[in-house]
Amino acid sequence: MSGGDWWWAGFMMIFWLAVLVLLIWAVVRLGRAIGTDRGAADPATAQASAGEMLDRRYASGEIDTATYTEMRARLEGREPDGS
Repeated sequence: MSGGDWWWAGFMMIFWLAVLVLLIWAVVRLGRAIGTDRGAADPATAQASAGEMLDRRYASGEIDTATYTEMRARLEGREPDGS
């Protein structure tokens, strides 16, 4: 092999290594982006989010007081009748 052939082989090795690194970086970044879209993994945070949504629905008049009270009790892990 002549000197130019070794340079070309080295360039191709670096090129494919860069492509591989870029691909791994893109997969990791995409995985993190998808992971943040899934919502809260912590049940306490998920419950707070559900409670906030319930509060908004009640405040906007989408649900009545009886429904709000029942759903709030269920979110808090107790029977809707107050026990």
